[in-house]
Amino acid sequence: MNITIKDVAKAAGVSVGTASKVINDQGNVNPKNREKVMKAVSELDYRANGIARSLRSSSSYTIAVLLADITNPFQMMLARGIEEVSYKQGYHLLISSTMENPEIERENLKMLQEKRVDGLILCTTGKANQELYSLLRGNVPVVLVDRPVLSLPVDTVADDNLLGMELLVEHLYELGHRRIGYVGGDPEAIHGKMRYQGVVNAFEKYRLSLAPELLLEGSFTYVSGYEAVKYFFALDQPPTAIISANNNITAGILRACRDLDIRIPQDVSVVGFGDLEYSWNLIIPSVTVVSQSPLMIGSKAAELVLKRLTSTEHISRTHLFLTPKLLVRDSTAAAIDK
Repeated sequence: MNITIKDVAKAAGVSVGTASKVINDQGNVNPKNREKVMKAVSELDYRANGIARSLRSSSSYTIAVLLADITNPFQMMLARGIEEVSYKQGYHLLISSTMENPEIERENLKMLQEKRVDGLILCTTGKANQELYSLLRGNVPVVLVDRPVLSLPVDTVADDNLLGMELLVEHLYELGHRRIGYVGGDPEAIHGKMRYQGVVNAFEKYRLSLAPELLLEGSFTYVSGYEAVKYFFALDQPPTAIISANNNITAGILRACRDLDIRIPQDVSVVGFGDLEYSWNLIIPSVTVVSQSPLMIGSKAAELVLKRLTSTEHISRTHLFLTPKLLVRDSTAAAIDK
C-alpha cells in the first residue's frame, strides 16, 4: 500500500496543507502540529514523492550516471569520482549500467527522460545517439566519459587512448620486441576502435608488422585474455610480448600464463592499458601499464555537469583528454630470439 500525504495528515489530525508544509519545510507551523506530523511520517514510513517535489522546484537534484559495466573496477572508481564532487553540491546520483548493450542504453536514456534528471554522465556504446539528442533537446546537460563521440554536441572527459597505446608499443619496441600480440576488446565499441587504432598508428610509426594471427579482438573481459594466451602459445611461433586493451583482459592473461607455466617476463612480456593500484600491487610480477585516471575523469565530469546546471552564462564545449603515463614494472624485459 502506498502511503500518501493525506494518510499522514489524517494520522496527525491536521490538514493536508499543514502536513505538506512540515514535510517540505515551508511556512510557519505550530510546533505541536509539526511534532504530530513528524511522528506520523515515522510511524507510517512515509516517503515524499521526489518527482512531485521536482515539478514544484524545477530541479530533482539528481544526476544520472550510466556506466558500461559496474563490475569493472575502473568504472567503480569513475563513479566514486563523480560521487565525491556531486554530493558536496547537494546532488544525488542515479546509477545504472548498459552492460555494453546498445538496446539497454537506449531504454535507460528513455527512462531518464521520464525521471526528470538534472544531468547525465554517460559511458556510451556510441549507438544511442538519437536518444541522447532527445535529452539534449530537453536542456539536460550531458557529459561523455571514457568514450568520446566527438560528433555529438556534448562535453567529453577521457584518457588519451591513442597516446596510451602508442606508449605501450614504444616501450616494447625499445626492448627489442618485434613479434607482438594484441588482445583488444569489442571492435565495434568506441574505445575498442580507438585503442586498436592507437596500436596500428604506433606499428606504422616504428615500421612494425602486425601479423594477422597475432591480432585478437572480441570483448573487454577476463575470459578474452585467458583464451588469447592459450591461442598464442599454440602457435608455432608465439609472440614475445602481448599488449592488453584493458585491465580485465590483463587479469585473464596473467592467470593463463600462471596456469600454463608461461613465465612473465622470461617467456613473454605483458603490458596493459589501465592501472588500478590497489589491484596490481598484489600481483607478482607487477605489470607494466599506461595509467588511467578514473577518479579524475569522474570528478571533472561532475564539475562540468554542475557548471552547466548552475551557470547563467554561455559555456563553450569541453573536450578534455587526460595524458596517460607509462609505468614500467616487472612484467617486461628485453626480447630474446626464439
